Amino acid sequence: MMDLPFKTTKPVLEWRRIGDKILVIYDYMDFPKNAPARNLFAYTESGELLWQGEAFSTLSTDASVSIISEIPLVVSNFAGYAVTYDIETGRVVDARFTK
Repeated sequence: MMDLPFKTTKPVLEWRRIGDKILVIYDYMDFPKNAPARNLFAYTESGELLWQGEAFSTLSTDASVSIISEIPLVVSNFAGYAVTYDIETGRVVDARFTK
């Protein structure tokens, strides 16, 4: 995978360019352990933060792991959910248990 077009301070699990946005999933281990890891972020090409993905639950295992689908934006979650996000706002649209 190519390097992100901007510098980050956290380790990255995955990133993708989707339209005019750069979606980044940071390593959830770099977030507090007793709360959902809101580790999905959207940026502009130059690295300006657009949004931080909403948590869909209060589970401490609520952490993004990988991008399943770009359109719609569906992200695999550590707790076993496929979470659909509004790509414009980072709000949770749907969450389905998959395990």
